[in-house]
Amino acid sequence: MPNDPKPSNVKLQVKYEDMTARYANQIVLTTGQEEVYLDFSSGIIPDQGSGVSVLPIHTRIAMPHSALKRFHDMLTQLFARAQEAKPAIAKP
Repeated sequence: MPNDPKPSNVKLQVKYEDMTARYANQIVLTTGQEEVYLDFSSGIIPDQGSGVSVLPIHTRIAMPHSALKRFHDMLTQLFARAQEAKPAIAKP
């Protein structure tokens, strides 16, 4: 068909600005009208003195809902492939 979009050959170079890896065991998800915020933490720190636990956030990522949908789709595919690659465990 004449109106079919043609694939474009765009050259893209990925440039990493910060390669510091931070461990995240907890994620706090906050949504707004336009964006979604993912706040990452290494975990809860209990304070026996005050009895109040703290969840220190070390990284925040903001993205539009459409990017979160693409991220979700990528994670879904990743988990599906991981499940397929898992060796079957024989039941006794």
